[in-house]
Amino acid sequence: MATAAFVVGMFLVQSCSNSAKAGPNGGDVVALNDGKTTAEVLANADSGEVMIHTWDNDLKSARPVEARSMTLGADEKQIQLAPHPLANDPPGYCSRFYGRADWLRGGNVHHGWLSHSGAAIGRKNFDMDRGWKAGGMHGRMWSEMGGPGPGMGEAGHGGMHH
Repeated sequence: MATAAFVVGMFLVQSCSNSAKAGPNGGDVVALNDGKTTAEVLANADSGEVMIHTWDNDLKSARPVEARSMTLGADEKQIQLAPHPLANDPPGYCSRFYGRADWLRGGNVHHGWLSHSGAAIGRKNFDMDRGWKAGGMHGRMWSEMGGPGPGMGEAGHGGMHH
């Protein structure tokens, strides 16, 4: 009987942890700022675009963070994601970050890291799985950013659009 209860308990824990890994847009989630903020990573395999949304820990409300670039990387490759504040973000804060890099095209990156501090010590590793699928389902989100533009290595500046 105890074994059955343990198995059921483990199933419930696993179910809860799996559902917690998807953000409001279906992307991968990463804890930031000592666990005070949750970042949601969405990516477009066709264009190499990446978007980060920052949320409260319940993933219910946007939580703007300091409006300084985030860095997304995989192995030795990295990209700076520029702040793109939403209309209701307070001055100096941002809950949306965007960038584009050719090395992200094809959706072949499955493990990455994210940093808001810019320091290697602040890097948070995560599995990049849900973000590819979710990013492909949100076409309007990418067009709001101006669509694909120059990326790293294409006379661009990391995908910032003006």
